[in-house]
Amino acid sequence: MIDFIVVEDNANHSKRTKRIIFNYMMKNKLDFDILIFSEVSSDLNDMIENHDAHHIYVLDFELGGATAIDVARKIRKHDWVSPIIVYTVNGGMAMETFKQRLQILDFVSKQFEGEKNLCELFDICLKQIEVRDNFKYRIGKVDYSIDFNKILYIYKDTIERKSVIVTDNSEYKIPMNLVRVKELLPSEFVFTHKACIVNTSRVDAYVWSENKIIFDSGVVAPFLSKTHKKELAENGII
Repeated sequence: MIDFIVVEDNANHSKRTKRIIFNYMMKNKLDFDILIFSEVSSDLNDMIENHDAHHIYVLDFELGGATAIDVARKIRKHDWVSPIIVYTVNGGMAMETFKQRLQILDFVSKQFEGEKNLCELFDICLKQIEVRDNFKYRIGKVDYSIDFNKILYIYKDTIERKSVIVTDNSEYKIPMNLVRVKELLPSEFVFTHKACIVNTSRVDAYVWSENKIIFDSGVVAPFLSKTHKKELAENGII
């Protein structure tokens, strides 16, 4: 899932930016959403701080009492991965200091080949997302991608006969058995229970007396089996 986060206080510019993104993404087989914010709000801050999806930010430079630089600083407090594009009528100001310090992808003018330049930057954004470590799967004709680092564990739903991916903020049900899921995961993901695969890099504690796992986010999962203790020890995990 890719979320395009557009922060723009001009309604006409918002509609135009949304149209550009929509037309661009309809040429791809990726699940996406476009979220529009007219100001720096608590909803925007929550979106910045808590997310599982890949984010691509498109920021207007002037935002009432704030600027794109202010928003970029907020983003970089929590996220040094998501691409940031500043889309502005002041596209001539190449603020190299801010570009480097806040890793802003580029400043783009709305007045000079704005759509063409945005789409070229989106190509770069999608390539950046593609090379990152992600769990990728397809449902129907739509491709999904979840950052490995955000996955806590994956367990078997015996009722729906699906695997459930549990992340920091969401759960995703996929029509794939755990054995097949394990084949698509890096080595830090191991079975701690016949019905669960755990991201050991996110584990704070294994509580064997209670058969539970405590993750670094505080989440607790009841998927710890003593039958897997030897395997975990042999792999140097415990």
